[in-house]
Amino acid sequence: MASLFDEHEFFSNDEETVQKAARLLVKIGCCHYCVLRFMGEKKLHFYHRNRKPEIVKFIHEICGEDSEVQLEETEKICICCLGILQQFCSDAFTQKIIEHVKSSGYIFSNYLCSLMLPVSLIVRQHSVYLHLRDEFAAMYHGISDDDIPAVKEVWKWQNGPILADALAAPFNMKSPFELNITFTYPHSNKECGFLTDLHPDIFRKRKTKKGDWEMFSRANVAKAVSETVNSIYQKVYKFPPLTPLESCICNSIKCQHDSVFVAGRYNKYSRFLSQTPWLIEGVKKHETSVQELICNVLNERYHPVECKFSASGREDVDVKMLGNGRPFVIELINTKRSNFTAEDFVEMKNKINESTKSIFVRDLQAVSREEIGNLKEGEIDKTKSYSALCWSQKPLTEEQLSALSTYKDLAILQKTPIRVLHRRPLASRKRLIHFMSATKVNDNHFRLKLSTQAGTYVKEFVHGDFGRTQPNLSCIFKTDCDILELDVVSVDIDWPKRLDQ
Repeated sequence: MASLFDEHEFFSNDEETVQKAARLLVKIGCCHYCVLRFMGEKKLHFYHRNRKPEIVKFIHEICGEDSEVQLEETEKICICCLGILQQFCSDAFTQKIIEHVKSSGYIFSNYLCSLMLPVSLIVRQHSVYLHLRDEFAAMYHGISDDDIPAVKEVWKWQNGPILADALAAPFNMKSPFELNITFTYPHSNKECGFLTDLHPDIFRKRKTKKGDWEMFSRANVAKAVSETVNSIYQKVYKFPPLTPLESCICNSIKCQHDSVFVAGRYNKYSRFLSQTPWLIEGVKKHETSVQELICNVLNERYHPVECKFSASGREDVDVKMLGNGRPFVIELINTKRSNFTAEDFVEMKNKINESTKSIFVRDLQAVSREEIGNLKEGEIDKTKSYSALCWSQKPLTEEQLSALSTYKDLAILQKTPIRVLHRRPLASRKRLIHFMSATKVNDNHFRLKLSTQAGTYVKEFVHGDFGRTQPNLSCIFKTDCDILELDVVSVDIDWPKRLDQ
C-alpha cells in the first residue's frame, strides 16, 4: 500500500490523516472516485476505468477490513456525485453514447464533450467539504471547493479516452463538434430551496431557451453558496448530506455542430424572383427564391438543421442584380458535415448555376464568424450603382437630361416608402445621390444611371412617392416620372475574397 500511496497527490502527506479522511468519506457514503476527489487526487490516470479494481482495493486497504467500502457495482448511491461516477461510468453507458454519436450521421475530426449536471451537486459537495474541514483542519487548511476535482472533469477523465478511441477522434476544447450529455436529479430544486430564504436577491425566475422557467442555475447556486456563512450553512443544510433515495438519470445525449458560414456573390437575371421566400398569409407568392436556389444545393451537402440567408442589402422582386453580383452569407446551423475542399465548393457552385438560369453564383467559399463582420461593416457608407429605364409624362430635352450630371452628392430625405410600411418602421432617412446621368431613349423615355449611398430607395427618388422623398426627379424635371425597369449594376463592397473558380 505504501508504494501506491506514494504515487498519489493528496491534500496531506500524512498517511494517517489521509486514512482517517478516507474512512470518514466512505462512512458518510462517498463512492471510491469521490473519495479520491475529496482527498485531492488530480492525476488523471488514477481515474481511468482500467484502474478501477486497483483503486477500489487501495481505498479498501486504507480503510481497513472492517470498513464499509463497497467493491461491487451494486454500491449505494454516492451522496456527492449522485451516481454519475458510478453507473454512468460503465462500459454499457459509454457504448450507448458511442452508438448515439455514430447513428447521428455527423462527420467530425475531433470532439468536445460537455456535461450538464444537477445544481444540487454544488450544495452537496460544499456540505461534505465543510464537514471534512471541521474534522481535518490541517489537511484542508487553504483548500476551497474549487481545489476539489469536479465531478464533470472526473467523468471526462474516465470516459474521454474510451470515447476518443471508439470515435477515432481526439478530445479538443475548441472542437466545433460537441457531444452534450444532460443529467437530472428529481430532487435537485428541493435541495437548493433553502438558499432562496438566505439570498432572495440572488434568485429570480428566468426563462430558458426552451421556454421553461428556471429558478436555480449553476451560477446563482454557486454564488449563493459562496456568500453563505459556513456556520449558517451548517445549521440550515444536512451535515453531511443525506443518502439519496434515487440516483441521477441521463436525460439526454445530443450532438451538435457549430454553425458553418458559406459566402459568395450572386447575380439575379429574373424580374420575377425574390431574394428570400415571399410568403403572404403563409402562402408562397413565387415558386422559389434566390435563397432557396442556393440553399437547396448546400442542404444536400451539409445537411444542416436550418439555413439562415443574409446579404449586403436586397433588391426588389422585379429588379435584376448584374455586375459582379451581391455579396451574401449563409449560416448553416448544426451541420452534419463541415470540412469541404476548394474543389467541393466549385462543384457546389457549378451545381447551383446549372440548376437555373435565374441566378448565377460566384466566389463560393467558407468564411469564419469573424469575417462576417466585414459584410456589415460600413453598410451605410458603401455605394451602389444602378441603371434604370424611366418614363416621363412630358417629353424631356437633351439639355434637361444632361443637367443631371451637374448634381454631385445630392442630399435627399426619404420617409419610409408606402410600399414597405407594412414591414419597416416609419422614419425619415437622409441619403446621398453621389452622381447621376441620363440619356434619351425617345420623347417620353430615358435611361438613368446613378450611384447612391446604400439604403437609398431609388424608385421613390424617381417618382417622389407622393412627396415622401425630397427632392426627387419628378420635382427636378417638373413632370411626373416613374421607373419601368431597374437594374443594380454594382454593390461596391470588396467581400468575400475573389476566387479563381
